[in-house]
Amino acid sequence: MVVSRASLLLGAALVIGGVSAASAADLGGMKDEPVYAPATPSLRPSVYFRLDGGYSEYDEPTITENGVYTLTESEIGGAGFIGGGVGVSLGGGFRGDLTYDHLFESDVSGNLPDYQLDLPGTRAFGFSSDVFLANLYYDFNWGGRFTPYVGVGLGFARNKTSAGTVTDPCGCVIGEIESGSSTDVAAAAMAGFAFKIRGGQETIQGSFKDAPMVVDSGRGLFLDVGYRFLYLSEVSTGQINATYNNQPVSEDPTVEDIHAHQIRAGLRYQLN
Repeated sequence: MVVSRASLLLGAALVIGGVSAASAADLGGMKDEPVYAPATPSLRPSVYFRLDGGYSEYDEPTITENGVYTLTESEIGGAGFIGGGVGVSLGGGFRGDLTYDHLFESDVSGNLPDYQLDLPGTRAFGFSSDVFLANLYYDFNWGGRFTPYVGVGLGFARNKTSAGTVTDPCGCVIGEIESGSSTDVAAAAMAGFAFKIRGGQETIQGSFKDAPMVVDSGRGLFLDVGYRFLYLSEVSTGQINATYNNQPVSEDPTVEDIHAHQIRAGLRYQLN
């Protein structure tokens, strides 16, 4: 039987066409169907906003007067704070932000023993601060929703004291303390973790036969919980107005080396 060349060519074309169709099916179907690959991180710069709050506990401070006397039983009470900021992811696990925090007023007190020609008694006044920091963090991105991090910050604090009083052992007010303020260097060290509450994905045009690919959009809402050690330098009050033993007294109690230990919690929203 003689088989024509046209018949052979037609048979070969049918075989090749069948193999091509099977290969296309194995690779994900027609080119118009999406290819759903594992989500990959977005390569675009990631800007975020944050809102934080928490509570500060202070180390026992050193309070001096006139650079000579050191008050005893000195302390700063705990108080809350609130703040916020804006930041950007820098790549390689690093991110940075600029933050502002307002530390609500805490009670400060210290006692000056009965020194001759001075005003003995307990000094009591308020302390608050506005803190501005530039921060750098490293995120340990181990996968999943939890991301531990560490960070450092440097900036300045506007420390303020409110008007206060001097009382004697009997509880009588024998002097008034004027308010004061100063601007000093501030620094911070922090550690904590971020929990991704929600985050979006998006479909983009992939490189394989123009098939759509699913990637991480970068958008997300995070719960940020952590600890921060905060150094706030020092602050002095105004003068003390009082008369003791018929002599005017003018002092300026100074709270030195103010250290805060903060428990922080907040929300961080990543835009892209």
